[in-house]
Amino acid sequence: MPDTVDKSAILSALGDPGRVDRELRAFTETAKKLSSQAPRMIEAYPRQWVAIYEGVVKARASTLRALLDQMDREGVPREHSLVRFVEKDIRTLIL
Repeated sequence: MPDTVDKSAILSALGDPGRVDRELRAFTETAKKLSSQAPRMIEAYPRQWVAIYEGVVKARASTLRALLDQMDREGVPREHSLVRFVEKDIRTLIL
């Protein structure tokens, strides 16, 4: 028996398509800004965890737990933020 996809259930779970589109576009812009500002971030936040929301660093801390706590205190939405550990040395992973 072939698997069927209930498109209405998927759309219901996602919510308003316009809102989803806006959120994905905002996330894409934030990711682009993060990539373009990497050298400046390395200087400003070496060996720190940072949370970027709406293209701006909204929180920073030396541990992930401390960063998440700060985000919660300041109302930075986890689900719409990029979280990254800023390292000076780029590691090459061979898989």
